[in-house]
Amino acid sequence: MIPLQNSSSTSRSTSYSVRQFRDDDRASFLSLYDTVFDRDRDARWFDWKYEENPYADHVPIVVAERNETIVGCRSFFPMEMRVDGETRTAFQPCDTMVHPDHRRRGLFSQMNEYALERYGDGSPSFFFNFPNENSKPGNLKHGWRKIGIVPMYYRPQNPVAALGTLLESRLSRFDSDTDSDSNADPGDGTSVDAASDGASNPNTGRLPIDPVDGRTVESINRALASTSAISHRVRDRLVTPSTPEMTVERHETPPASALEAVYRRSIPDAVHANRTAAFYRWRLQNPTKEYVTYLARWEGTPVAALIVSPVEDYVRIVDSLPRATDTHQKPLERLLVDVLAEYSDRSFVTAFGDTLPAPLRYLFYPDTRRPLSSAIQPTTRTLLARDVGSERAIEDTTTADWALSRLDLDTT
Repeated sequence: MIPLQNSSSTSRSTSYSVRQFRDDDRASFLSLYDTVFDRDRDARWFDWKYEENPYADHVPIVVAERNETIVGCRSFFPMEMRVDGETRTAFQPCDTMVHPDHRRRGLFSQMNEYALERYGDGSPSFFFNFPNENSKPGNLKHGWRKIGIVPMYYRPQNPVAALGTLLESRLSRFDSDTDSDSNADPGDGTSVDAASDGASNPNTGRLPIDPVDGRTVESINRALASTSAISHRVRDRLVTPSTPEMTVERHETPPASALEAVYRRSIPDAVHANRTAAFYRWRLQNPTKEYVTYLARWEGTPVAALIVSPVEDYVRIVDSLPRATDTHQKPLERLLVDVLAEYSDRSFVTAFGDTLPAPLRYLFYPDTRRPLSSAIQPTTRTLLARDVGSERAIEDTTTADWALSRLDLDTT
């Protein structure tokens, strides 16, 4: 828990002042959020993300105001991370925003400098986030270091619909649930959703009806989708190890204690969020998301789990257990096949970072390599990090030293 220090100091430039968030700022924050992101978020979401966050005892938001009106916010998402076998608190910058009428006035820099001074005593231990190309310079200017690009993996279930959606993403940046940090000062902002799938308007799986040799594109789409689904299921079963003693449970409410038990069977050495029962209970209460947990048991003992989030015509694999995906692979692979079969009618399935064992075996392709790299630009998944205080533990790492899934990200 990070204590809130008593401080009434503000940073002033012309007619703006920068200060710590106060309890009566919530309505103003939500109003600015709606203005900047054109996305309605209510008090339940704010309370879950900030008030009820178990890793800080205050709301870690810095605000910029003018004439007693909040015009900018620099927010942080506290997480308990495991680093070298120890737990440390990290802040993930998120929901950074500046009102359109007050941009290009250095407000992001002022808020960031205030935050760095405010938390400069080494609590939190470090910051990490995924800025887009426009906002990356602002982070680097304030001491963040580039760690590397973390891939997103795609498995096309319906190849025609999936290809159309992914190609469309080249024309505009989208993700329907991206809590973007890119709406601050241009060149000065922070991260767009690290886990963007490139699909904010997931299509319905149908293409326009046009005659093609007496048929329609939609009829071709249906035929390809059916053939693809059948071939996927057959192939998945052929490459999956046999696990006759394993049973699979489906949970709408996360079995938090069982999830922690599976996590503790094989904790990775890499940097990642510390997964406790309390973490799962809080993390999966995001009121803007739907989550389904699939738990595998072997002779009654929980041995593997997958957490997914269905989104319109596609599905996100949010987390997998064990987190050390190079161990205990058989139960996890069998569980993956069962989940893929249940969602075989979706256009595609995504997984972020180190979520799956042997992703290529199950036709998950990374957007950092061909063929997807020619259609999708993974620039919003460049991991940056910054140590706080004198200890240097994060800035010298590489992506190989991290084991991230969507559950490590603020927007999931």
